[in-house]
Amino acid sequence: MKADEICDRYGHLQSGLSLKLLPADGDCEATILIEGPSRALHLLADLLMAVADEKENDGFGLGPRGAGSFHFSKTSEFGVYIHRLDE
Repeated sequence: MKADEICDRYGHLQSGLSLKLLPADGDCEATILIEGPSRALHLLADLLMAVADEKENDGFGLGPRGAGSFHFSKTSEFGVYIHRLDE
């Protein structure tokens, strides 16, 4: 399935995906927190697999203030761009 088709498949209900920066703290380095309900994590997992498998397109992005914003929570600080490298 193509990445656009994945977004369409999940398009009837908001997903609530959120990406935030957790700052460095003591021994832990800065980390990106990916959180949301099961639906949001399934959406992201399906998008990762679609980009991995879709030969015609090596990248796909969506974000909270642009394309795909419907899938993000209002608290999300970042979007995501998935890029497959040639092997």
